[in-house]
Amino acid sequence: MPEVVSLCKGPKEAYEAFADKGAELCRKPLLKVFHQAVYAGIYIGFGGMLSLVVAGGIADASKNNPTLQSFVFAALFPVNLLLILLTGGVLMTGASATVPTAVYEKKAHWSSIPKIIAISWVGN
Repeated sequence: MPEVVSLCKGPKEAYEAFADKGAELCRKPLLKVFHQAVYAGIYIGFGGMLSLVVAGGIADASKNNPTLQSFVFAALFPVNLLLILLTGGVLMTGASATVPTAVYEKKAHWSSIPKIIAISWVGN
C-alpha cells in the first residue's frame, strides 16, 4: 500500500516552522526588515484602495443586491495579503508572533523582540 503524504504540516512541524521563521527574521539586517515592512505596508494600502475603488464603483449595481458591494470588498481585500505572502513582506502582526516564538525556543536573543517589532511597526 502506498504511503500517504500530506502537504499540510502537523501542529508540531507548523510550530517549529513558525519559530524558524522568527529566527530567520531576527538574523536579517535591520535595514532589510525595514524595507520588507515598508513594502508590506504599501501593499496593505494598495489592497485597501483597490477594494474601496472597485466596491465603491458598483454602488448602482448593488442597489438591488445590497450585499454585492460588501462581497466585492471582501473578495478583493485579501489580494494584498497574497502579494505580501509572495514577496516576503513583514507585517507587525506576524513579527509580533514569530519573533517571541523564536526567542522562547532559544533560536534568537530576547533583544530581538523590541527591535524587530518596532522596525516592522514603523515600516508598516
